[in-house]
Amino acid sequence: MKCAVHTDRDAVAACSSCGRFVCPECKVSIGGRQYCNTCLQTRLKTGAWPGQPAATSNNSGMGPNTPVPAEIRGWNWGGFLLTWVWGIGNNVWISLIALGSLIPWIGWVIGLVMGIILGIRGNEWAWQRKKWESIEHFQKIQRTWLWWGVSLLVAQVIFALALLVLGVALYKIGNSLGIDKNLPGNMIPWL
Repeated sequence: MKCAVHTDRDAVAACSSCGRFVCPECKVSIGGRQYCNTCLQTRLKTGAWPGQPAATSNNSGMGPNTPVPAEIRGWNWGGFLLTWVWGIGNNVWISLIALGSLIPWIGWVIGLVMGIILGIRGNEWAWQRKKWESIEHFQKIQRTWLWWGVSLLVAQVIFALALLVLGVALYKIGNSLGIDKNLPGNMIPWL
């Protein structure tokens, strides 16, 4: 095979972008792949290899090194509030580390740290690991995750307040009936 540019020289590689054969002078190695000078110049001018989408088009789901559009960057409330559940739905498997929150005593630290990491990097990771129809579609789905997370948080707060009110009510009923809180079988031993 001869070089596509220098027809008198033997080719040593094929361009990973256009497929043309190139000699050592025309070959550029980037990340273990070989490219021709023409494709490299196109990449420098447009930000994309010939035949591949530019960084501003829908390049979602193309892996961890994919450039993320500026509109995608920012805090992800769904990742922060729903951690591993959000991660499964968005193909962000590192979020499963948040299941460490089930570990007694220190687990809450693992869950909180993973939630913060997903809040910071969640949008980027979800864009890179899952194919989306468009930026608008991505943002709509992430808003849905946000509302599910807020709804769950509100439900948890209401449940905790209901338990507190129930505990106080039982304590007052016990006092009004003259039940000693130190007797065995007390329903609220911490009061």
